[in-house]
Amino acid sequence: MSATPSRLPRVVAACALYAFCTAAPANTVSETLIFLQADGQAYLTQRAIRSDAPEHRFHVDKSLTLDQLGYIDPNDFTWNDDGAQTNVLTFKQGDFTVMYPGSFDAPELTREADGTFVYNSWDGQTREDGHFGMWHEPGNFTRFNYAWILPAHFELIDYVSNRDGQWVERNNTLTFFATDVNDLTFSIRYRERDHDGDGVVDRLDRCPNSVPDTAVNAQGCERDTDGDGVLDFDDRCPRTAAGLAVDSTGCEPDRDGDGVADVRDLCGRTPTGAIVDADGCGLDSDGDGISDAVDNCPGTPQGALVDRRGCEIDCDDDGVVNSADQCPRTAAGHAVDDKGCELDSDSDGVVDALDQCADTPQGRTIDDKGCELDSDGDGVVDALDQCADTPRGRTVDSNGCELDSDGDGVVDALDQCADTPQDRTVDDKGCELDSDGDGVVDALDQCADTPRGRTVDSNGCELDSDGDGV
Repeated sequence: MSATPSRLPRVVAACALYAFCTAAPANTVSETLIFLQADGQAYLTQRAIRSDAPEHRFHVDKSLTLDQLGYIDPNDFTWNDDGAQTNVLTFKQGDFTVMYPGSFDAPELTREADGTFVYNSWDGQTREDGHFGMWHEPGNFTRFNYAWILPAHFELIDYVSNRDGQWVERNNTLTFFATDVNDLTFSIRYRERDHDGDGVVDRLDRCPNSVPDTAVNAQGCERDTDGDGVLDFDDRCPRTAAGLAVDSTGCEPDRDGDGVADVRDLCGRTPTGAIVDADGCGLDSDGDGISDAVDNCPGTPQGALVDRRGCEIDCDDDGVVNSADQCPRTAAGHAVDDKGCELDSDSDGVVDALDQCADTPQGRTIDDKGCELDSDGDGVVDALDQCADTPRGRTVDSNGCELDSDGDGVVDALDQCADTPQDRTVDDKGCELDSDGDGVVDALDQCADTPRGRTVDSNGCELDSDGDGV
């Protein structure tokens, strides 16, 4: 986003996480997903950065607090709100994601006379360093993806960016793809759908298939003068008193034939022959909403949910009725206890039906399959691994540590001198030191300071061909 020396304007409100800084240029991929909400103004934003930089300083609008950034991954970060223009999230690794809700406000979002939303991401101001819109320092974004996901009742009108890229419109999702870009701004126009063109948007239209050019009310429906739910054109009783129930012709019926007119009948679908009270409702002794005439379980406890037979519901069909079921969504066929919850024999938090490691020791950290974690993938689980960060593909011992066959302190995978004798001093490649560079290692060199380039014997001493001691 852009900024002036004195303030940071709210431009690209849906992308208020706007600046990403590193100590040196790095390959940086930016992904922004904006989930527009039903009112066309509220949104949920997910901003992700992937980079090969070792550290990121991610600047956010000064108006945003840490509590507003509901989702931050990784959780290892620092927060600094001492800056005059921005607050800063600093991450220690190459990838991170931030999610937060918000709402578009003027001037970035305006409405045209016909209700069309007009979103402009930039207010025209430029920072002192020349950056504006969605920007990245010190170099360009290597790849930049920017997507709007609109609810189904919206339609896109048009869209434009100030930088070259590829626009893709698919399933009410609009995506902009670009490479090697910076300082991006966007303008997007969208509106709510009105399929029948009656001036009432589909989301509010109770009659979404009105005949063209027909006058409708605020709900998108043709006139109903007496308000009985039957349009004037079809109403045989156009002056029905307010609030009275009517049939499809607009006249008062007794649809269930229980002897209580619908105008007074509080239970308009009483089964034929059922005994009813003055309100037209069948007697219901246990108060479960099922009249006694059809209630197969007449003693249901108060408040329990029942089926059409008046018997308590067992939604997940595990043999435990809902009122006693503490796990009401058990998968079909899974064994449960008397509380309706699946069995977890090793108490690792993964039910037996999904547990691929059924006898995990108590207290161990596990994955979603119920198996102990092996974070470095060396075949030794974390709980037993004494070398937790072994590089991938290395051979390890039963403690999870890399092999050092000659015991020189350099693991075999890095040891270029694999058979170094015990207790010899070696360099970081696992080879013995030769301090004077004469080709005889220090441990065998009887003349440790031979000048460079001199020819020496097997003891590391210069040759004395004539045996005169010189």
